[in-house]
Amino acid sequence: MDYIRNQSKPKDGKLLAIGHSMGGILLYAMLSQDGYRGKNTELASVITLGSSLDYTTSRSSMKMLIPFVDPAKAVNLPVVPVRALLAAIYPLASYPPYLLSWLNPRISAQNMMHPELFERLVLKNFCTIPAKLLSQLSTAFGKGGLRNRSGTFFYKDHLHKTNVPVLALAGDKDLICPPEAVYETVKLIPENLATYKVFGEPRGPHYAHYDLVGGRMAYYQVYPRIIEFLSRHDIC
Repeated sequence: MDYIRNQSKPKDGKLLAIGHSMGGILLYAMLSQDGYRGKNTELASVITLGSSLDYTTSRSSMKMLIPFVDPAKAVNLPVVPVRALLAAIYPLASYPPYLLSWLNPRISAQNMMHPELFERLVLKNFCTIPAKLLSQLSTAFGKGGLRNRSGTFFYKDHLHKTNVPVLALAGDKDLICPPEAVYETVKLIPENLATYKVFGEPRGPHYAHYDLVGGRMAYYQVYPRIIEFLSRHDIC
């Protein structure tokens, strides 16, 4: 962020930030920490896509990762090889007899992503997850939502202190970060600063977790909404 600021030299010294999934979680955490410290934030506005600090009110499929936490700790495993696991099961999810086809909607809604792009996303986008990170993310499913690694700081508790405009976007078929999880966080931001939008229609198109950034309709429906919000808060 310092590099971008030095290169772009914004007049107010502030940046416009967009974060998808964990990227949005990091931005919420930054806003919370700045509010707690009474610090003047270095962000002019924030956009999150499929992000939340608290998943307790939703049926997020990210809960599937929680069982890996304790075994990883028990054997002192430094990382969980998510990329290798997905690469191994991808053929079972995408080719006959489709034994694991139930995994696909957790990434993209039906007919929302080009098959070639979907394959590249599954095989190349994911990486190994540090066990400590996975352990910290698991706190988002507990009372009070996401905490720091020591368990002493609850990020939700200070989000209401922010003075930064936030656009929180959700997908109607997002099984990783469902709309109710997105709302659980954005409702804590002062009402005059928060905008909440769910993409997807009853008869389609529908948006799963990665459709918000890579789905067929994102260019026509999601991106214009992002650009409009950025333009409104960009003073160059």
